Amino acid sequence: MEKEVKSGDFVVPGDFLATAEEFIPDEGVYEEDHNVYSTRTGIVLKDTDSKKISVHPKTGNPPILKKGDIIIGSVDQIRGQIASIAIAAIRGNEDRELSFSGDSIIHISNISDDYVENIEDELKPADIVRARITDVGKNSAKLSIVDDSLGVLVAYCSECRSVLEKKDSKLKCPNCGSVEKRKIANDYRQGIL
Repeated sequence: MEKEVKSGDFVVPGDFLATAEEFIPDEGVYEEDHNVYSTRTGIVLKDTDSKKISVHPKTGNPPILKKGDIIIGSVDQIRGQIASIAIAAIRGNEDRELSFSGDSIIHISNISDDYVENIEDELKPADIVRARITDVGKNSAKLSIVDDSLGVLVAYCSECRSVLEKKDSKLKCPNCGSVEKRKIANDYRQGIL
């Protein structure tokens, strides 16, 4: 006879939870030979009204990218009409490592409501950007920086790599004097998320 498990008990994968006659398996559990077992480490929840049993993770799962999420990332490279972005964080989960390892891109059509002739006038490699996820696939995410609150947060001089300072609608290098253009967020160099 297995030890009885109560709601609130801590369990690990493979722990016996109940018989299949007592409870219906729900999240984080599986049934085998008319018994219900845990599939993950977590806390047991027995719902006596619905006769369901589940195990909820003790630690949070890594955040998963969803359409509409706001991310922070850096421009990896630019090829043709696409900028490749390395996502560093999701708003609301800044302290959590991501479970996404696919490609994230901003297409030239998702930079501005206005016509953009050359993507390299708006983004450059190493720029730090805030973007919205418009679509997520198995191994890819599409991003947009069309909104005023989205775009480049920190830009680096193409000549000397110093951080560019905002002067009107342009960016100027305090070190070498180079003047550059980017699609900047309305809070350029004021905040991150």
